[in-house]
Amino acid sequence: MGCAVARELARRGLRTVVVERGELAAEASRAAAGMVAPQAETEHPGPLLRLGIESRRRYPQWLAQLQAESGIDVEYRADGILYIALDAADARALDARARWQRRLGLRVDALAPRAVRRMTGVLPPRIRLALHFPDDHRVNNERLAVAVGVAARGAGVTMREHTRALRVDTRGGRVTGVRTDAGVIGAPVVVNAAGAWAADLGLPAGVAPPPVFPVRGQMLVLRGAPGTLSLPLYSRRAYLVPRLDGRVLLGSTRELAGFVKRVTMGAAAELLAAATVMAPGLADLTFEGAYAGLRPGTPDGLPILGAARDLHGLFYATGLYRSGILLAPATAMALADLVVDGRTSLPLRGLGPRRMGRAAAAGGP
Repeated sequence: MGCAVARELARRGLRTVVVERGELAAEASRAAAGMVAPQAETEHPGPLLRLGIESRRRYPQWLAQLQAESGIDVEYRADGILYIALDAADARALDARARWQRRLGLRVDALAPRAVRRMTGVLPPRIRLALHFPDDHRVNNERLAVAVGVAARGAGVTMREHTRALRVDTRGGRVTGVRTDAGVIGAPVVVNAAGAWAADLGLPAGVAPPPVFPVRGQMLVLRGAPGTLSLPLYSRRAYLVPRLDGRVLLGSTRELAGFVKRVTMGAAAELLAAATVMAPGLADLTFEGAYAGLRPGTPDGLPILGAARDLHGLFYATGLYRSGILLAPATAMALADLVVDGRTSLPLRGLGPRRMGRAAAAGGP
C-alpha cells in the first residue's frame, strides 16, 4: 500500500520517500492470496463493498500501467470465484449474499451440479449450493508487490528499507517530517501506511493513534500439476487459490495473537480438514510449506483512509485487514487526490479517520 500511494504521488509531481522497517512487501502483502474479490469476500453491503467494487473496476488499467513500468507479469486472471455451501446453514448464508448482491446490480450466477462439475472436478459428491462470482478476479500478490515497488522507484520514489519510522515531527499543529532510526526526513505530508504496525508510529500529545491491531492469518502451500484446480474455490471455512505454477494456497485463519507471526499445528490441521471436505479431489496434492502474516485490523473491520482529524498533513492508508490487495489502486488514487487537491471523488464515505475516536472508545480488538 505504501508503494502504491507513493508511486501515485510521484506521478503527480511530488517528491516521495517510502520508509520500510524491513524489506519491501515482506509482510501482509506477501502473505496474502491475491484476491480482487469484493463480492466473494464481503459479508454485507456498505462502504467497504462500494470502494472494493470501484477498486476492482480500476484494476485492469492500473495493472497494465504497472506491468508496462515494471516489466513484471503479475498473473492477472479474470475467471471468477466458485463459492460452495456443503450444509443447510451455509447454503442459507450464501443464498442471502447472492440475493442482496443481485439487488445492487452485481452479477452472481447460481450453478447447476453439472455446470459445477464442468468448472472443476475436485468437489465432493453432494453440494447444497454453488455460486460463481464472475467479476471477482485474482493476481499473484507476490509478483504484484514487487511490481509496485519497481514502478514506484521508476517514478522517482526514494526507498529507505531496513529503516524504522519512529514518530511524526510537528510544529504548530502541522507535520514537519518523520523521525527514523537513521535520522529525520523533512516533509509537510506523512502517509501512515504501516499496516499492522500503524499504531506504533509516535504522535504528538493530544493526537490519537489509529486503533489498528494485528490479526494473524496462517496459510498452507500445496502443490500439484498446473491446472489441477482451475479457479479459486471458496467455502465459509476455507479457500483454495491456484497459482499458474501448480501451487495451491489454502487459507486462512483469523487470530488475535499479537505480533507473534508463526504457524501452529492446530491451525494447519483445521485448514487441511476443511480443504479435504470441500475439495476431496485435491487429496493427493503435496504439502509444500506454510507461512503466517499479520493483517491490520480495526474495531469496526473497516479501513482507515484519509486525512487525520487532529493533525494537519497526516494521512492514513491503513487498517485494510484482508482487502489491501483489492483496494490498492483506489486507495492510492484517493490518497493522492486528498494530498494534492484536498478532495476526492472516490467513495471513502464511512472509511475516514474521523470515526477513529468512536472506534477507539469501543475497546479495540
